Amino acid sequence: MARRLALIGGNLPWLFVLAWLASAAWFLCDDAFISFRYARNLVEGHGLVFNFGERVEGYSNFLWVLELAALWKLFGLRPENVAPWLSAACTVGTLAATVWWAARLPGLRRRGLVTWMALGLLCSSATFAVWTSAGGLETRQFTLFVVVAVVCLTVCGERRLGLFGASLSLAAAAYTRPEGPLIAVCCFGWFVAQRIVVSRRIRPDFRELRWLVLPFVSLVAAHFLFRYAYYGEWLPNTYYAKHVRPWYESGFNYLWAAAIETGLYLLAPIAVVALRSAWRERGDLRFALPLACIVPHMAWLFRIGGDYFEYRPLDFYWPLLAVPAAAGIVHLGSSASVWWQRFRSERAGAVPTGPGAFAVVLFVPVLLYAGALQGALLFRGAAEEGYTEKLHLEVDRENAAWLFAMPGMPALAAISNDLRQRMTRQLVGLRFAEHRQAARRKLEDWRDYGRMKRGVFPEDALTATGALGIQSYFLPDLRVVDGHGLVDRTVARNPVASSNSERLMAHDRRPPPGYVLEERGVNIMVLPSATIVEEALGRGAYALEIVSNLWMPFDAADRDWVLSSFDRGELRMREEPENRWELQVDAIRRYEEGAR
Repeated sequence: MARRLALIGGNLPWLFVLAWLASAAWFLCDDAFISFRYARNLVEGHGLVFNFGERVEGYSNFLWVLELAALWKLFGLRPENVAPWLSAACTVGTLAATVWWAARLPGLRRRGLVTWMALGLLCSSATFAVWTSAGGLETRQFTLFVVVAVVCLTVCGERRLGLFGASLSLAAAAYTRPEGPLIAVCCFGWFVAQRIVVSRRIRPDFRELRWLVLPFVSLVAAHFLFRYAYYGEWLPNTYYAKHVRPWYESGFNYLWAAAIETGLYLLAPIAVVALRSAWRERGDLRFALPLACIVPHMAWLFRIGGDYFEYRPLDFYWPLLAVPAAAGIVHLGSSASVWWQRFRSERAGAVPTGPGAFAVVLFVPVLLYAGALQGALLFRGAAEEGYTEKLHLEVDRENAAWLFAMPGMPALAAISNDLRQRMTRQLVGLRFAEHRQAARRKLEDWRDYGRMKRGVFPEDALTATGALGIQSYFLPDLRVVDGHGLVDRTVARNPVASSNSERLMAHDRRPPPGYVLEERGVNIMVLPSATIVEEALGRGAYALEIVSNLWMPFDAADRDWVLSSFDRGELRMREEPENRWELQVDAIRRYEEGAR
């Protein structure tokens, strides 16, 4: 009992560190509100659609959308309020799974010390802390399912129940994120290879394998069949909107920046040390599974160019590497202890030191070099107040003197600054601070529309926007043409002629000329809300009082349409509204032509 209390007391400080970092990086992002609108429409009986009557799969997180819709329907919990806390609950689950992994993994030496170090590496990771709230996205839930699957395979893989649990977890991961099947294939491959090596037979036991593969295949096949039956596509529309061509130069910058900033250049080699030690000592390949998941996933990221968000796809790396890296540090400490014992036998005055002490001595610099740079960037971002498009955070001697006092860190910081500056120009790996400030500004502009009574817009009202999330969520009855194609099939398949050096991550697609106005017939542009009519008419040609002291300014193509579609008692207008609409038309034309 005393030992257990000591372990809990020793690990609690790490949890406080994570809570501190996560609170500084807590945020919502505009993209999350796309899924929120899908959840709203499902709850209200319109189906899994963004626009009423248009079946387009503009989300990549099927299970996340269903969960948010269920929580809203059953308990009245709105997605913008519950999504970050659901992600935080997944964080608790991920930590619990990591601790259980260290506590139960066969053959692990100095289990208590490994658990303490693994929690330290994970909880002190600023990147892991950023995705605790996940910006309202599904990132941490995907991580949880991947970690649970790996734990089931490495700890309970000898039993059918463990294989079945891993299969269900991998299926849930595939329902949560589109790269789930890739991770599943990696797990299946490792399982077959490991069984062949252990049994020394080329042919694996297919009776055992079916418990791992068949549940996954059945559930994922059902999802694909549902997608095709409901949306008429085998792949989500987001794939066509975002996938243009391979983008290796961006992928290299993204992964190299991540390796430097997060300490991946340290953690991965140390995990390999743990794998080598386990294999040589007892023929154990369990530590190969995390690497078997991470390396192919990195190759996929290298090909697609990274991600719009800072290291979001890499989120499951850190819990998968935490235990192997901690075990590798313990092994290196044991090796150093053996060398020290030999040295002591030759020199009588040498101080006796155990392997645990050596491991802790090695752990401290690994912890510092893995976490210092990302920690500095987190707090630089958290301190940002005003919104700046394409925010680039520079780390230098003035704002992080303590960081530059560490040997070798000035060179690493300089490389990191350069890589992040290159990525920022092309919207690759944008920091949480940029997304947080952008969402705050948009919430200030659009949140008050949440008080609007339903049915204000006529059925033929149609607008266009490139910022799809928050604005569309708080204007749920207004149909939208998405300028980047996430929820529009035509735009998602419009060819991209720009070279890779001119591309913008996830923002390459543009509508074909004439599509927005002539073909779709966009006829209204709603503007941020105002509290008085004079302020509203200063923004748009028309103003509609939607509730007391809340006005909706807007521009429209046809004055007669406005007069026949909106309540004239609540409507105010300028004397020459047509001139305002011409400005909107000009902006749409330039957007279709690809003006950046």
